[in-house]
Amino acid sequence: MTERSHDGGTPDDSHAAFTHLFNTYYRQAVTFVHVQAPGADVEEIVEEAFFEILARWPSIKNPPAYLFTVLRNGITRHHRDRVREVRLHERLNATRPLETTADPLEGKIIYDDVIAAFQELPTAMREVAVMSWMLHKPPDQVAEELGKSRSTVTTQLTDATRRLREFLTTREEER
Repeated sequence: MTERSHDGGTPDDSHAAFTHLFNTYYRQAVTFVHVQAPGADVEEIVEEAFFEILARWPSIKNPPAYLFTVLRNGITRHHRDRVREVRLHERLNATRPLETTADPLEGKIIYDDVIAAFQELPTAMREVAVMSWMLHKPPDQVAEELGKSRSTVTTQLTDATRRLREFLTTREEER
């Protein structure tokens, strides 16, 4: 009996179809990423896209469209990472006052306030916020890992931001 893949063809058919996709679209994918994200590790983004397609091959209905969707997501991640790097670099290179009169316990108090603020969030919202902000996972990945839609994740992040801001502002006013 011949083994069948999830798409109804034999594993050899699936391999041949994937190889055809790769041979047909690899150069276009590299060009697309290079134009959209100059300076990015183009090969890394393209490789990750093809690896994702290969992993999900049996369930993909339109592989070329899926390829370019995955490439756009990789480019978005690249741009987001660059923005974070630039902001971090700016913060690290910002001029600091020569003399500081800050209370040495102030950092501990702020840390405790942040922990308390996170504990005030509903569990599901806290989980999304921690994965996104502390583990630096993109909303698509958070949604996939938690079994939620991307829109639910972004809504929860927006709501978490508002709640944390309100909580921390209230704490600051209480001092």
